[in-house]
Amino acid sequence: MALTQGDKTEIEKMIRKEIKDFMGSSTIKKFEDTLIDRIRKEIKSGNMRGDINELIVKIFTEFYYLMWQKRTQWVSNLKNVK
Repeated sequence: MALTQGDKTEIEKMIRKEIKDFMGSSTIKKFEDTLIDRIRKEIKSGNMRGDINELIVKIFTEFYYLMWQKRTQWVSNLKNVK
């Protein structure tokens, strides 16, 4: 069942209203700017620093674990480089 153009317009209006109510912005650009400003303030205040560090450690741990598991695919290519 496909959405009609009227349905899409109605959904778009509802989303814009929710964004406006939540962030006080009427356009996507204003919403992005407000969201980035709030994140920037949280980082500067130090509230998110521990969370960010924890996230980075988890991401790098997963990355290195994955590279270790797939080492047979890339190690031979590195050995051939001279």
